[in-house]
Amino acid sequence: MRRLAIVLLVGIALVTTGCLDIEETVTLNRNLSGQAGFSMKVDAEPMVPFMAAMQRQMQGKSGPPTAQDLAAARAEMLQGASPKEDFEKDKREMEQSLPPGVKLINSSFTQDGLKSAASALFGFENLAALHEIVFDKSQGADADQGPSNPVSQPFDGLEVKDEGQTILITSPIVDPMTSAKSQMQQMPMDAAMQQQFAAIFKGLRVAVKITAPFTIVEQNATRREGNTLIWEFDTSKLQTMTPDQIAHGIRVRYHK
Repeated sequence: MRRLAIVLLVGIALVTTGCLDIEETVTLNRNLSGQAGFSMKVDAEPMVPFMAAMQRQMQGKSGPPTAQDLAAARAEMLQGASPKEDFEKDKREMEQSLPPGVKLINSSFTQDGLKSAASALFGFENLAALHEIVFDKSQGADADQGPSNPVSQPFDGLEVKDEGQTILITSPIVDPMTSAKSQMQQMPMDAAMQQQFAAIFKGLRVAVKITAPFTIVEQNATRREGNTLIWEFDTSKLQTMTPDQIAHGIRVRYHK
């Protein structure tokens, strides 16, 4: 496992991190400045059986993992967890690469065994600049490296269109499942390992929240709380969505 950076466990993170809770928030002012937050919680415990089974398979062994196998896999995963110093180093590198008009207001990182959480809050002068925030440049899309980590650039695909009387905001949905499955295609898995892999995403939650002082003309949010639109997706919901629905999953038009 790679080190725990601002987005937690990047690299092969999304295929080895277990339950994920990803949330993005945007709070807008009338001039389209504002604040944006990103948080990610990871519980890697569900990954232990899968890692143990994978290690047994690589060793040519059959049958379910033993208690000893599980303990060894858990110990290896704990050893791969990075200390606070790594987080701070990655945070400094990320700050230096922020686009003009965007600044890091605060960030936090906690770790308890195989459970981790990280968050970052940004201030921005224009909403359109958010898509340039990159947490881990090594995870950018590259045909030779395979699919990119979907949270290495969390606001990637965010578009803001000034239509004169209205403002249209669109964005794809962060989809860790598709990325993880794509990265695991080359790994042979028996029926038991496939079930364990599916269980990894049982607790997946992806949410986007946009709060703005404008009148809403149209939107496709899953729910609304006052001036806040909320898009919330779990494993079962994402599995029923087409690639086009995921690519255009966030949409709201405001009247200025």
